[in-house]
Amino acid sequence: MKYICLFLFVCISIISKAQTLILSENDSTVMTEYNDGNLWAYRNANGFIVGLTAYETKDDYGKYYRIDVFIKNQCDSSVIFMPENVTSQLLTNRGDTSQLVVYTNESFQKKIRKSQNWAMALYGFSSGLSAGSAGYSTSYSTSYSSNGLSYTTVTNHYDANVAIQANMASSYQMQTLSKMMDNDREVKKQGYLKKTTLHPNDGIIGYMNIKRKKGRILTVNVPINGHLYSFDWDVKSKLPKAAK
Repeated sequence: MKYICLFLFVCISIISKAQTLILSENDSTVMTEYNDGNLWAYRNANGFIVGLTAYETKDDYGKYYRIDVFIKNQCDSSVIFMPENVTSQLLTNRGDTSQLVVYTNESFQKKIRKSQNWAMALYGFSSGLSAGSAGYSTSYSTSYSSNGLSYTTVTNHYDANVAIQANMASSYQMQTLSKMMDNDREVKKQGYLKKTTLHPNDGIIGYMNIKRKKGRILTVNVPINGHLYSFDWDVKSKLPKAAK
């Protein structure tokens, strides 16, 4: 479909594995196609086309099932898409069903910031120790007494200028790291599904992350205008990595 050709996401430090769609033989509402090597499934029902593909992803903040979602409103009235209503279940290897956490943009940003705060605190502690000891140095000198015995003198030195330079370097590194973290959050925010009004003939495309657990079948439920569009994905197989 031509709408999928508009879908371009920049993935930074992400490892992906595509999943296998599970379809019922008599389900006539589903159409599938491959786009850029990835299998997409579309449900065309109740005046909407809802498409979805799924991956396993890994980045600096954890492991997830990532879902890319396409929604087109073919009705005569506007509707509001609410990402917080998207749900997911996992059929575990034990045969029971587990509810999975589907991150909204807000909750995922909160998770990233929490991880970054920990990293910043650890880096600041380490950098502070290094900067605090930078101005100090120790020298040793050996002297001999009149009876030929040697003794060593230990002298501690403090160079305020070296300490100042070390603290300035540490502050600059902290500021640089903070800016890098801010940029990383902005990159993750781009394309993440958010609350959106879909007017007649409007379409949106974006992604969401689901907290990953090992299991057999991943079910993703996308509600829109009182209707539920569900997709089942086989996640038990060890599949090759998808092309980046």
